[in-house]
Amino acid sequence: MNPEMEKYYATNKLFLSRIGGWPYQRKVMKTLIPCLFTMVHYSTLVTQVLLLYDTWGDIDIVVECTITLTPLFAASTKLINIVVNNDKFQRLLQLMNEHWEFFNSEYERHILRHYASIGQKVTSYYAVYFTITLISYLLIPLIPRILDIVIPLNESRPLAYIYQAEYRVDEEKYYYLIIFHTYIVSTITTTILFTVDTTYIVCTLHACSLFTAISWRLENIIGEADTKSDNNEKIYTRMHYHLEIFAEKHGSANNDYRELIMCLKKHQLALEHVKTLDSIFTHATFILLSLNVLILSVIGIQLINNLTHTEEVIRYGFITFAAFIHLVCMCIPGQLLIDRSTDVFDKAYGSSWYTFSVKSKKLLRVLLYRSLAPCTLTAGKMFVMSMTMCSSVMQTAMSYFTAFLSVKK
Repeated sequence: MNPEMEKYYATNKLFLSRIGGWPYQRKVMKTLIPCLFTMVHYSTLVTQVLLLYDTWGDIDIVVECTITLTPLFAASTKLINIVVNNDKFQRLLQLMNEHWEFFNSEYERHILRHYASIGQKVTSYYAVYFTITLISYLLIPLIPRILDIVIPLNESRPLAYIYQAEYRVDEEKYYYLIIFHTYIVSTITTTILFTVDTTYIVCTLHACSLFTAISWRLENIIGEADTKSDNNEKIYTRMHYHLEIFAEKHGSANNDYRELIMCLKKHQLALEHVKTLDSIFTHATFILLSLNVLILSVIGIQLINNLTHTEEVIRYGFITFAAFIHLVCMCIPGQLLIDRSTDVFDKAYGSSWYTFSVKSKKLLRVLLYRSLAPCTLTAGKMFVMSMTMCSSVMQTAMSYFTAFLSVKK
């Protein structure tokens, strides 16, 4: 991996290695770690199935189990997806490495660094958000125990758990072992969600940097054809004059044909990067969108039912906020990619095409045709990830929520 690229993506590499998703780590670790995490998740699934069996017909328990299992299924989907598509992910990293070598002008490197630093900051902020949320969530079962010490009552307060589950043991006797198991499950789930989400974001931001670099190059192409006056003196437009000064200062090529060929090659690399990225995440994204709709639909019911229980309201509030943030973080990168890829067409259309040679104008038409449709990330090859999709998911979730609430009543 390019040393400069590795500097910006060191955190992502570290966490991908911890979940067995880094393509270049030892094969035994890529197999062992995902299997271990999957076994932990399935151990929780067993406790939820036993709980449903013991309380069959209780709608509140069904809703509670749905809320508990949805993040687990989401994390498992992300983990399995990154493991199954590990070869594609390795190819994506190879492409990114080639981009850092091929986009080698000073300003193009500046653009790549700028977007990589944004990805680095997003990863850091995301880590802080997940850490605070996880710690706050894990502290909920300890609140009664702490209150028993700080503000003791005549009798001990009821035991609290992160989520309801059936272990077929004496829950009071093995309370701390049960809490330890739920802590392990929650930490693993959060780690997987954080790792895969930030990987998705930084790879999308890298694609945006490619389109931004291409747009900049198109904007600064200088044609060789100049309008001349009767006394054979050159007449420059104001824009043409400034572009030529820019070319002399930054060493841009004066051959518009060669520059357009370079833009076409780089645009093709950017398209290949987006295609590979979409092929890795599209099916998992569809499942995750469905899970987002499900959890946002049913969690409102539990909030209404537990308005008098402060601990439960806090817990469901954290889950609702996390689900919404997850949805936004899936949609914003897609929207940003649409905007940056559209800029290529806008810059090509607004370039100084009237100064280009005939051959260059033909190449420009090819580039305009290729960049006419914006690049998109999809969910199941059916839904385009954008802020419009985010709004649609929220509306759908609210519709299902009102339907579930009416059925429950």
